[in-house]
Amino acid sequence: MAKLLIINISDPKSISRLVSPMNVHVETVSPAFFNETLERLASTNLSKKENIADLTLSGDSAFFKESLIIFCDVPDKKFDKILFKLRQAKISVDYKAVLTNTNSKWSVKRLLLELEREHKSLQ
Repeated sequence: MAKLLIINISDPKSISRLVSPMNVHVETVSPAFFNETLERLASTNLSKKENIADLTLSGDSAFFKESLIIFCDVPDKKFDKILFKLRQAKISVDYKAVLTNTNSKWSVKRLLLELEREHKSLQ
């Protein structure tokens, strides 16, 4: 199922409204789950309490301040459409990433550190 994992988004409902007609689910990832793998977060319904009982709670809320969207199993056509709609709605997101075989075993923390490193190397 196509899903967006969102982190530090000021208005998550605006993103949900944009993508719900495309049958894309949106999950807000709280800092408590920053030690969890992307693969696990992508396959878990974080809005249901019974599904998160065995996930790692890190409580590391001060780790990352920038906003992030992780695209999980989003087909190319929907991916392009979502990016267009975000620009059109003037929703600014600091980092965007796609769940891949390589990063699926990474924690949210590791992904965030890698994105920051890549961003700094481009400046």
